Amino acid sequence: MVSSNSEYYFADNSDMESKKLDAAKEHYSTGNYEGALKLYLSMLNSSISYKLYHRIAKCYYKMNDLDSALEFFEKSVGLEKINNPSYTYLGNIYYRRKEISSAIYNWVCAFASHPEDEIICLNLATSYFSKNMRFQSVFYYEKYLKYAKNRTESYYAIKKSIEDYKNIGLDFLEKAKYAISRKDNKSAINFLNFAVENFPTSFDINYLLGSIYLEENDNMHAMIYLKQAYSIDSRSLDVIQKLASVFINLGDYTSAYCTMRRLLPLVINNQSEYLNTLQVIKSLDTSFDELSYLGHKTYGDEYFTENNYHFALLEYENCMILQEDIKEELSDKVEQIKSFLNPEKAAIQSNLSAGNRAYLSGDYRTSNKYFSKVMQLSEDSSSEYKLAKSRISNV
Repeated sequence: MVSSNSEYYFADNSDMESKKLDAAKEHYSTGNYEGALKLYLSMLNSSISYKLYHRIAKCYYKMNDLDSALEFFEKSVGLEKINNPSYTYLGNIYYRRKEISSAIYNWVCAFASHPEDEIICLNLATSYFSKNMRFQSVFYYEKYLKYAKNRTESYYAIKKSIEDYKNIGLDFLEKAKYAISRKDNKSAINFLNFAVENFPTSFDINYLLGSIYLEENDNMHAMIYLKQAYSIDSRSLDVIQKLASVFINLGDYTSAYCTMRRLLPLVINNQSEYLNTLQVIKSLDTSFDELSYLGHKTYGDEYFTENNYHFALLEYENCMILQEDIKEELSDKVEQIKSFLNPEKAAIQSNLSAGNRAYLSGDYRTSNKYFSKVMQLSEDSSSEYKLAKSRISNV
């Protein structure tokens, strides 16, 4: 009964909505997508959620109405940007439309939540390959090989191909080292260019190629390969120091300043190196003004649009070093890119924490599940892998 002093009356339709949702799911599971869609659309009158938008979009997707599917998948990610399965479908739609950059962006968003999804990794690898972005392509082929559960004939063909290319790259790396020992930098550069084409994710190849280009005063090429080496190992003192030299040679003093700022915390325990780095930073401090960050933001936006997230991150971080006030504007984007490039980091910590809680409470079945996930996501040599492995229990 409604109270006499009630201004409004809200009917409780939760049971009706629950029955409608169950019926829609049943229709969908039996292939009656039109019936499911009709019920889902009727639910928009009383509730809106990213899950409901996702279900509506899936119906349209199954009915091959890609325009409507795209509209509702976009609405879904508009409400929930993290761990949303709509990103995978958006990637599929854009790929079918031959909009490769948009497909990659959405698949990378999906990868950020589910790095172990082998299909997403393979989609990204082949899409980057079609854009002739070999560094990123091999990066995701390696992820695919790491996480693939279905060891099909195709898997072994890809595995062999990647291993063959890596072996060719390493073979030409040795040829380059021999050429360098004979003071033949020209031959070394030729060998290393062939090596990096075959094995673009090798730190050693990128670093050596960048270093020789620097020796030969070809600073533009030196910058490209030293930046790729930095993308692989951002704590390498040699790479950072040589990158700073390249930027100074090119007259790009803001990039040099930012690079030296990155070096500073890495040499804090070496007093002479620390003081020398401070001196260089101070000398570069007068080479820019409060608007100098804008050029780096433009480059960051361009790299982001091109799906080159490694270089985009570098430029956006440069902005934040140069202009403190822009941190609030760019911090979300920087964190998003970091989740693109290393989604395992957050997933490892989350599963490790959940595993430890279950382990300490004596729920070993649950802790095993989380620790197994940690072992799947982390490198065998990492402390996280070793800790998780040590806590796997026989239950």
